[in-house]
Amino acid sequence: MTTDNRLKLAIVYDPTLPKFTKQSYSSTYADMLWRIERRFQITPPVTQSCSAEDIEADVILIYDIHSSHHIRIDGLAKHKAVKYTYFNDPHQRAMTLEYPDGRRVYKMNARQRVERAIERGVDHIICPYKNGYYKYIAPELISQGQKPDSMLFWFPPCPTIERFPERLRTIPLAERRHKILGNGMLRTNNLSIYDFRKWAFRQPNTFYVKHAMDKPTVPCGVAYVKLLCQFAGALALCDWHVVPKYQEIPLAGCVCFAQDNEDYRDMGFVHGRNCYFINSKPEFTSITSAFLAANSGELYASDMSDYQAIADAGRKLIEDKWTAEHFADAFYNHALQRVRPNSKERT
Repeated sequence: MTTDNRLKLAIVYDPTLPKFTKQSYSSTYADMLWRIERRFQITPPVTQSCSAEDIEADVILIYDIHSSHHIRIDGLAKHKAVKYTYFNDPHQRAMTLEYPDGRRVYKMNARQRVERAIERGVDHIICPYKNGYYKYIAPELISQGQKPDSMLFWFPPCPTIERFPERLRTIPLAERRHKILGNGMLRTNNLSIYDFRKWAFRQPNTFYVKHAMDKPTVPCGVAYVKLLCQFAGALALCDWHVVPKYQEIPLAGCVCFAQDNEDYRDMGFVHGRNCYFINSKPEFTSITSAFLAANSGELYASDMSDYQAIADAGRKLIEDKWTAEHFADAFYNHALQRVRPNSKERT
């Protein structure tokens, strides 16, 4: 009889959150959740208020990406497990909104999130963006006597390879649609997070597909991947941070046109090598116009091959380093070194 010595993980999450359901065109956050479950020995998920005494685990992950799952776990701070929580939303503002099913949710601001994390005895914060973490979260942690550098576990939102079987067809750019795909949310709630995206999505050569919350018929899940794979290029525009499409677009074999971001550069993306950075309207016009001209055969064939090489390099970078599988491994090994410091990393 063999003994399974994997770390035992308890996940705290809200299964009704649209990011984890079929209502979301992008399944990246769900990809990450399911991949973590495969990586660990899993205890029953915590979805309702309870006592920490009912949780038997080495590691507890509060996978509450929007800090809107307001359950109470009595005695959690005293639980012996190493505890992680997930912080999304770069603005870290309090916000009330309504999901398509009519459910109203309340998102906490930076101070409230930090206070609740400390109250729960959280040891580490998983955050997909460093700039927002150090601008909004770190000052609140310092004010509470915490050390933000040692608490941060950074990893961008990453899709699973399994959801992208279409990429294996390696459809050449020249055989894809002669448009640049722009898809996603435009509503800003008085935030400037999507200002450049809003402008770009309205340009004549952009094929705009609304967010699934605005239009229920928008392709979701694997169908969303198939949509991506139809286009030679797509836009990853978000003024403040790297969102899932920054990884989904190159994984689908598209040329990724992204706003320059420190996290994206830290991932290994380089302008003109495996993506294009566009940060202004003149850049957008010149770079995308040249790309579309090459894609339509109006420029020399060598220009199209250069774009194909950029698309291939972007796809390879994601495949090699930034998938949900890599996230689950990195998280497991991070937790392993804190639960069993002398253990060797598992791959």
